[in-house]
Amino acid sequence: MNRSWIGQFLSCITVLLICLSGIGCVATSPAPSVEGDPQTRLTQGQEFLNDGRLQEAIAAFLAVIRLDPRSVEGYFGLGNAYYQQGNLAEAVKQFEKALELDPNNVDARSNLGAAYYDQGQFDKAATEFGRAISLKPDDADFHYNLGATYVQQSKLDASIAEFRAALRLDPNLARAYFGLGNVFKLQGKTAEAVEALEKFLTLSDEDQLRTIAKSLLTELKAP
Repeated sequence: MNRSWIGQFLSCITVLLICLSGIGCVATSPAPSVEGDPQTRLTQGQEFLNDGRLQEAIAAFLAVIRLDPRSVEGYFGLGNAYYQQGNLAEAVKQFEKALELDPNNVDARSNLGAAYYDQGQFDKAATEFGRAISLKPDDADFHYNLGATYVQQSKLDASIAEFRAALRLDPNLARAYFGLGNVFKLQGKTAEAVEALEKFLTLSDEDQLRTIAKSLLTELKAP
């Protein structure tokens, strides 16, 4: 079975984490004619990023860093903007700079893992997700992301352990059931795969994933 699905849905979770990392849902304000103070520009960059105005967000976060070269938030925001732009190499650089200043910044650690994942650097991604878990072991999304990475590394038993860890922390994390269903299918465990995918369908309202899950169930239940 093609495992490309797992990367797609890892990215969905990662985007959510980025949006929750200090980016508020507030109205966008116009850019000032002068750089201003770092906090003002940081807030502005977050607003631009939230509004999808990526070039303006990048400009604002660069201004933050010019004004305060040790701004962890500035590098983190800049990394998020580059990530959303699809510039993964630059996103990695900015997350790494944030972590040089604050090695325990769990959001930068997790998003660095996501950028590595999207580059296909699964060993590095697993390392960063593992470090994020060591910093915040009760985050279900981090365990899900590590489980998704293990699938790409063909570490199926380890991926199951992480998906189950995610579900212990958040029993309603639908994608973890989807992940379990796919891994069990890869292992030839039909009954377990059916149970996980049916549970996923009771929890998820994501049309694309539901379509895939129904197709897999039809295949699994075929005589």
